Order: sequence, then structure tokens, then C-alpha cells
Amino acid sequence: MVSDRLFFGRSIPGGGEVTEAQWNSFVADVIVPRFPEGFSLWRGSGHWRGDDGAAVSEQTCVLETYHRPDPAVNAKLDEIARAYRQRFNQDAVVLVRTPIEETWWRR
Repeated sequence: MVSDRLFFGRSIPGGGEVTEAQWNSFVADVIVPRFPEGFSLWRGSGHWRGDDGAAVSEQTCVLETYHRPDPAVNAKLDEIARAYRQRFNQDAVVLVRTPIEETWWRR
């Protein structure tokens, strides 16, 4: 099993922020259809350094899924990341993949 996390920055390059309504619409339109069996979402704060060297802080939403390694799931995650980058003019969506001890997984 693996845990995949996608990190979505809420600041929009050039100004503004992805609103709650926009985020909720994205979840309903893009994430739910790809993971109808379930997923977890949580919010956080992100800090990073831009290409110009300036420190950036922004609100972040995190999507997490648990699953067996599967190219079809990889494609869904790629579709979600690509849709977010296009819809909100983002430079990147970060993917973190972590192996999970199967003895802890119960279904």
C-alpha cells in the first residue's frame, strides 16, 4: 500500500487566492469523480522560496489517498494536479508518495 498526498497552494500567481467556493467546486467537480470510494482532505500553511528568492507563505489544501500501487490511480492523481494547475494558474502541485506497512491496513 501507498499513501499519496497532493499539496495545493491557494495563492494565485499575480494576486488573489483560491476561494472556499472555488476549492469546494474543484473538489466536487474534479476529485470526487476520480475517488468516489473516499479520500481525506485537510488544510495547512505552506512556506517556500520562489525562483526570485523571495519567501512565500500561503494557505494549502492537502488531498490524501491510500491504495495499492496502480498506474490507473497515478493517472487520476496526474489529472487532478493538471486540472488544478490549469484552473487556478498554478506553477505546481506537489505529490508525496509514502509506502505503508500493510499490516496496518484493514479493509
